Amino acid sequence: MFSSEPRTLLRTLKAETRPHHERAERVVRLLSPELTLSGYRRHLEALFGLHAPLEAALGVRLEELAADLRLDERWKLPLLEEDLRALGHDDASLARLPWLSHLPPLPDVPEALGALYVLEGSTLGGQLILRHLVRHFDGVSAGEFAFFRAYGEAVGPMWKDFGEALLRLCPEPALAPRVVRGAQDTFDAFEAWLREVHGDAPSHL
Repeated sequence: MFSSEPRTLLRTLKAETRPHHERAERVVRLLSPELTLSGYRRHLEALFGLHAPLEAALGVRLEELAADLRLDERWKLPLLEEDLRALGHDDASLARLPWLSHLPPLPDVPEALGALYVLEGSTLGGQLILRHLVRHFDGVSAGEFAFFRAYGEAVGPMWKDFGEALLRLCPEPALAPRVVRGAQDTFDAFEAWLREVHGDAPSHL
């Protein structure tokens, strides 16, 4: 399951998290042709409630690696705030938004890197959503889609840079299962949170 070749860590992550990733994707409704502006806003509110506590936790756990990981460039919470303000939120209403209360367990750096893998992967995958949102809300005052435009033209290079940092920081094969577990737990937390916000029952139970 886990190869001794360090460069396969990213492939292992992709393979071992696939079911978790697919379940999480099923509760993201932004590609629906029936998406409304209020539905888009509710989804951003849910993402805000996920990113706020998770980015704070990762900032603590990965503090000593912040420069290597370029964490200051990777945080998405300011972009979510920008989008939500464009949709009518202010300081007071943002402060009232609910936050994810059950964070994925991040006991140490490998698990935290697994969680960051999920956030960075969603940024890469969000380019498809961005193209849909731009077309879907053409002519509608929906803001600049700052969250989904994260990194702009540097999306690919930022993803590559993260992958290289991950391999440098977790070169030992024994660390791979812990990185994978952090990613799996983060996907599961993401899915559970969106289901809670949308009022869905878990379809895979």
